[in-house]
Amino acid sequence: MSASETGGALSRRRLLSLSAAGAGVLAASGLLGACAPQAADQGDSGKGGAEGADVPVGELTFALPSSISSLDVGRESGVLNYLVATLVQESLLSVTPAGDLKPGLATAWKQPDATTYVFTLRRGVVFSDGTPFTAADVVASVEEIRDPENASVLAYAFAGVKSVEATGPHEVTVRLKAADGAFLWSVAPGCLPIGGEKFLRANRGKIGTEKTLLLGTGPYRITEFAADSHVLLESNPRWWGEKPAAGKLKLSFVPDAGTRLVAMKSGEVDGALALASDETEGWGSAAEVGYTADRSVVSLAFDTSKAPWNDPHVRRAVAHAADRAGMVEGILQGKAEIANALVSPAMWGDLMPADEVRAAYAQIPEYAFDLDKARAELEKSKHADGFTAELHYPASGPQVGKAALALADSLKKLGITLKVKEITLEAWVNELGSGKQPLQFLWYFPVTGDPAELADAYLNAAATATNIAHYDEPAVNKALDGARTDTDPASRGRKLMTAVTTAAGDLPYLPLWWAQTATALSRDIVLQEPGPFAFVGPWATRIRKAA
Repeated sequence: MSASETGGALSRRRLLSLSAAGAGVLAASGLLGACAPQAADQGDSGKGGAEGADVPVGELTFALPSSISSLDVGRESGVLNYLVATLVQESLLSVTPAGDLKPGLATAWKQPDATTYVFTLRRGVVFSDGTPFTAADVVASVEEIRDPENASVLAYAFAGVKSVEATGPHEVTVRLKAADGAFLWSVAPGCLPIGGEKFLRANRGKIGTEKTLLLGTGPYRITEFAADSHVLLESNPRWWGEKPAAGKLKLSFVPDAGTRLVAMKSGEVDGALALASDETEGWGSAAEVGYTADRSVVSLAFDTSKAPWNDPHVRRAVAHAADRAGMVEGILQGKAEIANALVSPAMWGDLMPADEVRAAYAQIPEYAFDLDKARAELEKSKHADGFTAELHYPASGPQVGKAALALADSLKKLGITLKVKEITLEAWVNELGSGKQPLQFLWYFPVTGDPAELADAYLNAAATATNIAHYDEPAVNKALDGARTDTDPASRGRKLMTAVTTAAGDLPYLPLWWAQTATALSRDIVLQEPGPFAFVGPWATRIRKAA
């Protein structure tokens, strides 16, 4: 599904976008326009799932941890961009808070053959400006993304498309170059925001700015956007769905964590979204805080083509020196899960039952925190006397920096000097995949509903733009290549699991944790149906007055 790589791998530009998206908001994820189903055992905590009263709640104000410079997710695909855009723009398919695909602007779809998808469109839908929604709008939206001159960061999702055409006023047919078992996620909110054909053509290059706002068919329309301050929205009376309880929304950009907390305590805001799990201390007295597994991963990436990281004993030594349990408990207050693979268990959805996923992950070699084992591995390596390495982290990710310092302290006892350096987000993003730093942090937020997004991009030797570990294992490559065109979910799942677990044992990456994100809400309101995709789609329509 990539414009530049085989196997659905993301282009380097997309890699940078996704990594920066999370880092820019202190790892506040779970809000990306993604489609990955949630494993059954990844629960939620907090009041968010409570049933509320179905009565109007008027105007609500929510604090967001960072500003955005564009409303257009094709230009800037960060966490918060999606949080805004999915209130306004819809896709052919939608995603439930639990991560299941369901009808969106398409009421039904069929697959006559392995490379053809036919979508039946919802009738009676109009854009917020009153323009009727037709098949031509879908075609135009896809073509705008595919057009190289438009430079959309979403283009990777449609690189495997051969053609898209309106085969009726309310029917769209998409033909692929080859079978793609994960294609339906490309027409979900993470990859296909649908706009009006005439609007798209007339405003190319300007959409998402303060002067040219988004046009969509969703439950809200944007009335004002100030890139350094806020977004104002009001309910769209033309929406085909049920009228939302919150008639108006103000999304305020409040980067300082302390200022957000003060605003919550004073009643200036009704909630704070996309809170990092390590900054929620003190919020309990002012709000109900809920936590949700968000599928993101924080991992070390070893460049296995360069010394000392091409020595598996060195990688194992570092793995045994990483106190991942201590990081999760001490740095993240327990609001994360120790990771042993790049792909979170929450990513497997209908490809494999949750219990089978856990059973497969349990077979991955365990690299528990043990300095004696770390020392023994280092002594087996070609670098038994130790060495010096450097590890950079973005200034916007203090929890990642703390993890790096903790690791450096452990490695020092082995004779390894790890120089930890904080750099700007921009500098960190530019280093990703550049080959300049043989030891890096991989901090990734999935935007498709398939394990292959991570597995193919980071483990397939053919994915030269994104496989920052330069990992090349024939058995893994074969499994990933086979999964790419396999349209049977169970069979695809087995192939992908083979790739993920085999690679995990080889340690081209050292996954540290799978994160959680937090939401703080006033006790006057509740968010129905929390989940890892609670904010993918029109999340504000599920806000109710507390019973």
